[in-house]
Amino acid sequence: MQFKLHPFFLLFMLLWLLAGLPREVIVLFLLVLGHELAHIVTAKLSGLPINRIEFFPFGGVGYLDKPLELDQRKELPVAAAGPLFNLILFIFFFNWSRGVYALPIIVDPDLLSFFYRANLALACFNLLPGLPLDGGRIMRALLSTRLGFYRATEVAARAGRWLGFFLVICGLLLSSFDYLNLTVSLIGLFLYSAAGREQNANIYMFLRYLLRKEKALRRYRVLKGEMLVALESTTIMDVLKQFKPARYHQVVILGPTLHVKAVLSETRILAMAMHQGMEITLREVLGKATHSRPGF
Repeated sequence: MQFKLHPFFLLFMLLWLLAGLPREVIVLFLLVLGHELAHIVTAKLSGLPINRIEFFPFGGVGYLDKPLELDQRKELPVAAAGPLFNLILFIFFFNWSRGVYALPIIVDPDLLSFFYRANLALACFNLLPGLPLDGGRIMRALLSTRLGFYRATEVAARAGRWLGFFLVICGLLLSSFDYLNLTVSLIGLFLYSAAGREQNANIYMFLRYLLRKEKALRRYRVLKGEMLVALESTTIMDVLKQFKPARYHQVVILGPTLHVKAVLSETRILAMAMHQGMEITLREVLGKATHSRPGF
């Protein structure tokens, strides 16, 4: 497995080192490492092999060998594992600092205070509802059952960009009190940029997601079905956005007078999307089907 430090993380640590906080930098790095290890262990237990980890100031991103094997049932526990790890550490060390366990405190109380506060901050920040944060992945998993994978990703990525913009403004305003607050703006810039990348890559992830679902159908032989109705002027892209996980779709195509012209399967529409593009209309799909006489 490869480990990589993102330039934003290096810049973040440099600012803290310049502020004379080397111990805090080491503690924060160890906490982020533990946060990601919690994700890795949960992913492994879910059968999701991870080949690369990239570290950021607030956590990291794991890159899967087969990214779209991830479904909402697996994404929820994997995404929640990191914040849960930090919450458990926060509760334990907060209680320790208050003498709940009757254990002697053998570390600097200030460093111990930073340790449990940093855990709380990591957990709460990562649970914010926006991609690429863990909260955004939890949000997508919950929304995908109702909105479908594509639209759920769009909503979560858009939320991530707004969160990033908000943090940039907050960091700039707070920097007049302490220049270290500029790190909040740096995190916001990264969050805004990373959410944009998630948004731009959404359609490619979605197509591979649909291919995974087709493999699941061949493997398990049975999936719940769902019927959609669309006008023949609708593009394939607009139809694909309505597809939901764990459903196999049939699309009823209506003509100008709302009479039924054809019924296309999800497999047929996906094949046309892969070969002809996603901006062609269902009318064009039917025209190509008429000339080539393929099966629906």
